[in-house]
Amino acid sequence: MTENNGGSMMAGILVGAVIGAGLALMFAPMAGSDARRHIGDAARKLGNGTRDRADGLIGAIKDGAGDVGAAIDAGKEAYRQSAGRVPVQHDHA
Repeated sequence: MTENNGGSMMAGILVGAVIGAGLALMFAPMAGSDARRHIGDAARKLGNGTRDRADGLIGAIKDGAGDVGAAIDAGKEAYRQSAGRVPVQHDHA
């Protein structure tokens, strides 16, 4: 399973759990104010979990971008160093 598919699966499970919990609370025999409080708590937990996951993803993307930039810089430097050592061949037709 790739990282992307794993993230999608976790998001699907999390959303399904929240929806299921919300439906269970709505049909459970409790006062409306208690049900609203429980739904609000579940929504806050979902928001916090989503925010934490997004922060982690953003950090990983920034780290990857830095690695790519460093690889490009290293490639440019290697090219500059080797450009003076490789003789240029011209075709004389």
